[in-house]
Amino acid sequence: MTAIGNATMGSHDAGGHAIGTVILFLSFAVLAGCICKLILSQVLKNKFPAPFTVIVLIFGFTVGMIISHTYGMSNDFLLGEKELREINPHLIYYIFFPLLIFDSAFNSRFHVIRPQIISAILLAGPGVLISITIVAVFATYIFPYHWSWLLSIMFGSILSATDPVVVVALLHESGASKSLAALIDLESLLNDGSAFVIFMIFRDIVVGKSDGAKKIIIDIFKFTIGGPVFGIACGVIAVIALNMAHNKLEVEIISTFGLAYLIFYVADVELEVSAVLALVAMGLFMAKYKYCISSQVQVPMANTWRIITDFANILIFIITGIILAHSLIDTKT
Repeated sequence: MTAIGNATMGSHDAGGHAIGTVILFLSFAVLAGCICKLILSQVLKNKFPAPFTVIVLIFGFTVGMIISHTYGMSNDFLLGEKELREINPHLIYYIFFPLLIFDSAFNSRFHVIRPQIISAILLAGPGVLISITIVAVFATYIFPYHWSWLLSIMFGSILSATDPVVVVALLHESGASKSLAALIDLESLLNDGSAFVIFMIFRDIVVGKSDGAKKIIIDIFKFTIGGPVFGIACGVIAVIALNMAHNKLEVEIISTFGLAYLIFYVADVELEVSAVLALVAMGLFMAKYKYCISSQVQVPMANTWRIITDFANILIFIITGIILAHSLIDTKT
């Protein structure tokens, strides 16, 4: 019993220590990201107008390159970096995606983007298909990897997902029309959803889950129609429920976070529809009926979401930079 107890305690201590090292590295990453943002906004604003996420990515890449050359060294900081670098991709998917997607949709100005919906759908539908096709042609016939068309289309769908943060920020600074910025912002939301749907469909074909034309057609309708329908239905329920919580700041703010994660999980795992499109649809529906949020709560809620998404972006891009650095070193060796 003593030996078993000691072994159990040892495993708990090892697991606890590993979590502690991850928290140590995350604390460093967040503080470093804040310093990067401070320097960018106060020192380099006019001299080096680079987007914040790119600066954080470069910083993460630099940290990864330095750590990759620390052969034979071992401490809590390096162990935390290693644990974080080897994090399960599904964990990143389920932790960060709901935050970033719902925030972009829910905190959009619906009265501005409403006239742009048709144009955004055209860009995110036929536009994305054209983009994916062009990339797939290059990947198939020009790249030296001898990929099949299915793999090339998956690759094209990955590259066709856009991040409009930098573009929209530059448009606002240059005095461009709000409708143009709204069109780009809305198109990117729908673009991400459609590109992800295409990736999932072709991934299922590659792994053998979709083995017939009928199944593929069903999957297309399930992803493209099922996700938005589920999202709008959840948006209706959310608007009704939030209307009942009048001037309850904590309840209203925390509820939106819970809704984002719950809807994303149910859509993706339980219903197997597009979780991205479900969240976009729910977020846009709630943005249209923003009055469901008490007027005194709307500003604190927007600020809370902005802080959390900044936090998420710092972690995502630092982790991405570190993984890129180690991947580059591994390919060279």
